Amino acid sequence: MSTSVFPFENVRYLGSVVVVNPAHALVNLPYASGCISSSYSGHRLGRGEVGEFVVIEGETHAVLGRIASIRLPEGDRLAVEPGRPGRRQETHINPVGKVQLLLSMELASGKPVRGVPMHPRIGQYVYSAHPDLVKQAIGGVGGDNGTRVELARIPDSPTARVSFSPTALFSRHCAILGATGGGKSWTVARILGEIARYGGKAILCDPSGEFVTLTDSVRHVYLGRAPSGDQDGREFVSFAYRYLSEADLFALFQPGGGSQAPKLREALTSLKLLHCDSNLGTDGLVKKANRSKNAFDNALRQYSAVIRRPGANYDITLLAEQIDEECVWPTGRGNGDNRWGNYDQNTRGYCTTLVSRISVQVHSDELAPIFQPGPLHDVTEVLSEFLADEKQRILRISMEHLPFEHNTRELIANGFGRYLLTKARAGAFRERPVVVIVDEAHQFLNKSVGDEANRIRLESFGLIAKEGRKYGLGTVIATQRPRDIPQDVLSQMGVFIVHRLVNDRDRQIVEHACGNIDASAAAFLPVLGQGEALVVGLDAPMPIPTKILRPKEEPESTDVFPW
Repeated sequence: MSTSVFPFENVRYLGSVVVVNPAHALVNLPYASGCISSSYSGHRLGRGEVGEFVVIEGETHAVLGRIASIRLPEGDRLAVEPGRPGRRQETHINPVGKVQLLLSMELASGKPVRGVPMHPRIGQYVYSAHPDLVKQAIGGVGGDNGTRVELARIPDSPTARVSFSPTALFSRHCAILGATGGGKSWTVARILGEIARYGGKAILCDPSGEFVTLTDSVRHVYLGRAPSGDQDGREFVSFAYRYLSEADLFALFQPGGGSQAPKLREALTSLKLLHCDSNLGTDGLVKKANRSKNAFDNALRQYSAVIRRPGANYDITLLAEQIDEECVWPTGRGNGDNRWGNYDQNTRGYCTTLVSRISVQVHSDELAPIFQPGPLHDVTEVLSEFLADEKQRILRISMEHLPFEHNTRELIANGFGRYLLTKARAGAFRERPVVVIVDEAHQFLNKSVGDEANRIRLESFGLIAKEGRKYGLGTVIATQRPRDIPQDVLSQMGVFIVHRLVNDRDRQIVEHACGNIDASAAAFLPVLGQGEALVVGLDAPMPIPTKILRPKEEPESTDVFPW
C-alpha cells in the first residue's frame, strides 16, 4: 500500500469486525477494558477509545473509521466491578465498539476515496490508525498542491497538520460556529494570519473590538465616535448616510402610511435633484409653494438615473425642512397643472411628528457616525485606499463604539455590506479577490428592523454569501448562534468549522446544513474542548476532528469577571 506508514502493524491491532451496517460496523475490542492507554513510536495508542480513528483491513480498500461508542454485552457488564463477591480474576471481558465508517483508501495507490465502495466483511481485522495515515486521508483538502492555509492539527498528533487550499476555504465561503469560549475567535485570528501570510486581502467586521491585538499588515478603523483627544491615535471613520437605501431611512424614521411616507419620499427626491442642479433651490431647499413645475420636471427627467444610483448625494440635515416644503397642494387655483399650489396646512400638521423625529435623530449623538461625519474619513474611501495599497492585507472595521439605539449598528453594517456587494457586482474584486469576515454574524443576519409599516430585512451579508463567489468576494461568518442564521445562507457555506455546541437546536441546524455530518459525528460537538473543532466541507472527505493551531496574534478575549 502506497502510504507514508504501514497501516496494519500488529502492535496496532484492536480487534475484528462482527457486525456490518451501511454506515457503521461493530467491532470486538478485547483491549478496550484496559485502564490506561499505551504508546508506540512516539504516538499514543488508545487501544479502543471513543473518538479514536481506526482502519479496517480490506481486499482492495482499507476503510477509515472512528469509534463512536463502546459497550459491554449484557452478560459481561458486572465483570468490571472489583468489589463484587465471587469475582474471578480470570474473568474475560468482551467490549464491543461501534465504528462510524468515514471513507476508504485504495490499497494500491493510497488515494482517499469518498464513501465506502466496498464494505468490510465479518472477521476482518481492525487497527488503530496512525496519525500520518489520517493526515494522508485528509491532507489533500481542496485538491491544490500549491498554497495551503495551515489551519489545525489532528488531536494527539502535533505534526499531523490539517490544511486547506484558499479556493476550498474562501471562494465557497466558510462558517465558524460554536458556543462562547469554544475557540471561534482563535479560529478567526488564525485565518486572518494565514491570509496576511500569503498576501491576500480581508475585511474584518469586528462588533466587539476583540481583534484590536492584530498588528501584522492590519489597518484598524473605528466606527462610532470621534477621537477622545489629541493623544488618541486611533483612526475614526464615518459611514455616509447617502449609502443608506430609501428602505433603510424609512425603517429609521418610521413615517406613517398616510401623508408622511409620500412626503418623505418626495423630500429625498427633491434634495437629491438639488444636489444635481443648484438652480432648483433657494437657501438649500426646493421651495414648491406657488412655483412652476417645469424646471423641476425637466431636472427629474435629466437626472432620474443619477438620483436612483446608490450613493447619490444630498444634504440630509435639511430633510426635515424640505418635508415642510413638500406639503403643498398639487396644483394652484386657476394656475393649471404646471404650478404647485399654496401650502397645505392639514398635511403640514400630519407631518409634524415625522419632522420632529427626523430633526432629533439627524442631530443625535448616537447617529452622528451617519449624519454628522464632520472631518472624519468615510469608510468607503478607506476601503478604496485599502484595495489600492499592496502593503495592507487586513482592514479591521471596529464597531464596538456603535450604539444599539435606533438600530444604528445593524443599519450601518447592512449598508456597508450592500456597498461591498455593489462594488463586487461592478467588478472591483475580480482581479484581486477579497474575503469579508463577519464576527458575531447573528447580529446582522436574519433580522428585521423598523416598525410594521416600514420593516426591512438585514440581508446584505446573506446576499454576499449567495452571490459573492462569482464576483471574487468570499465570506466567512462566525457566530455562537447558528439557529439565528438563515438556512439559505448556511446552505451556501462550503466549509464548516464547528466548535463546541451545547444547544440541541444549534446542533440540528448544523446537521441539516452539512451534507456529510451525521448524528454520530454531531454527538461529539457538546464535549469538544477549547480550541477543538469538527471541520466539515465540500472538499473534506469526512468530518475532521481538529485542534486549531495557535494564532500568531491572539485576540483579546479575556473574561470580564476574572474571579
